[in-house]
Amino acid sequence: MITAIEVSNYRSLGSHVRVKLGRLTALVGPNGAGKSNVADVIRFLAEALTVGLEAAIASRHGIDAVRRWSSGRPFNLSIRVEWTEELFSGAYAFTLAGDSAENYRLKEEEALVFDKAAGATHKFRLREGKWAEGPADLRPKVTGQSLAMTLVAGDERFAPLANALRNVCVYAVFPDTLREPQKPDTVRPMKQHGENWTTILQGMTINGAAGELKAGLAKLTGDITDFRVRQLGGYLSAEFLHATERKRTKDRQKWFESAQESDGTLRVAGIITALLQEPPLTIIGIEEPELTVHVGAIPLLYDYLKQASLRGQVLLTTHCVELLERLDIDDIRVVERRHGVTTVAPVRQDQRDAIKKRLLTVGDIVSMEGLQQELQVDDIADEEV
Repeated sequence: MITAIEVSNYRSLGSHVRVKLGRLTALVGPNGAGKSNVADVIRFLAEALTVGLEAAIASRHGIDAVRRWSSGRPFNLSIRVEWTEELFSGAYAFTLAGDSAENYRLKEEEALVFDKAAGATHKFRLREGKWAEGPADLRPKVTGQSLAMTLVAGDERFAPLANALRNVCVYAVFPDTLREPQKPDTVRPMKQHGENWTTILQGMTINGAAGELKAGLAKLTGDITDFRVRQLGGYLSAEFLHATERKRTKDRQKWFESAQESDGTLRVAGIITALLQEPPLTIIGIEEPELTVHVGAIPLLYDYLKQASLRGQVLLTTHCVELLERLDIDDIRVVERRHGVTTVAPVRQDQRDAIKKRLLTVGDIVSMEGLQQELQVDDIADEEV
C-alpha cells in the first residue's frame, strides 16, 4: 500500500502537503477546498508512469494548469510517495522546475526499493536530466521532459514499485456513461467515468464477483435479481432483471436495459463494479460516492468500500455525514483552502477525542462547527505571533 504522499504546488496544493494514507481514507472539506486535487495527485502519477509525463500533463491542459499559479518565478512542483507491501518497500519522488522562458524540466527524480526477502536495496537518482546514482548496468538515455522510471520499470529491481504506482484509478462514475451501449474494450482496469463498464461487468461473470454485485443490487432496490451483458451489433449493453410482480411462490420477472435504471442504481452498480474488479488496484479512489444515491443506501456502499479496503486501499472524497459516521475518525483527513492554497491534515485532536469518548458524533461536530484541521507547526507559530 501507499503509506504517504507528499506534494508541493500541484494545482491548488501548497508546499510540502503530506497526506498519510491507511486502508480506507476519506478526504472531507467544503466545495472548492481541493479534495479532488489531492485525489488527482495519485492519478497523475499513475498516468505519468503509464502513458508518460508529457501526456499526463497535456491531458490536464498543460503545465500551467497542473502547477500552482505564481505571479513571479513558477513554483517547483514535486511529488513523493512512500510505499510498502509484503515483500518490498520503498519510495519514489520527482520535481519539475521551470521559469518564464521554458515550459518545464525534470529537475530531480529518485527511487528506492528495498527487497525484504533478499535484504537488498536498489536505488537511482537523477539531477538535471543526468544520472547521479544508480545501477551501472541500468542507465538508459534520459531527457528533461520524461521520467526515468518509465524506462526502467521493466527491470526486476524496480518493477514492484513501478507496478504498484501504476495500478491506481480514481473514479467519478457518471450514470449517463453507463446508460449507453459501449464498444468492447480490452483496457483494464475500469476507466475513470465507466467508459468500459460493460466489458468489466461481462468479466465479472467469469471471475466469480457477479454474485456479490447481484446481492448488492438486490439490497439496494429490493427487486433486482440478476444482470447480464448483451451484444448489440458491435456494442455491449447491460440489462437488469427485476421482479415485477409476486404471485404466491413464483416471481414474475422482466429484463430492463440500463437506460431505464435510475441514476442512483447505475452509480451504485458502477462503484461496486469498480470495487470488485479483478485484479484489485493498489489504490482505488471514489469521488463523492454519495452523489445521486439515496441516504438509505450509504450503509450498503460502506460495506463494499470496507470490503475493498481489505484487498487494496480505498481513498474517498466525500461530504456525506452518514458515511463519515461509519469511518474511524483517525482515517479522516480535513482539506481546507486559505488564500487560494490547499492544506490537508488530520481532524483536530479535541474533536477526535470527543468522538472517541462518544461525547459527540461526527454529525454533531459537523453541525456545530465543522470538522477542523489539526494545527500544524506553522499554524501555531502564526497564532503566537
